[in-house]
Amino acid sequence: MKCLRVAVAWLLVGIPLGWGVARSVQKALPLFGVVRPPLRAPATNAVPSVPAVDKPGR
Repeated sequence: MKCLRVAVAWLLVGIPLGWGVARSVQKALPLFGVVRPPLRAPATNAVPSVPAVDKPGR
């Protein structure tokens, strides 16, 4: 039972701590000249969206 309590305590502390460290590293990357890749690649054949124009008299 004590082992389970220790494991739960490690999870409760370790997950937020790891998340905070990961966020700090991500924010520090530009300081060292490291460029992060985009989350997803831009579409190469995307058609730009053009807003519809209302015609007068309709």
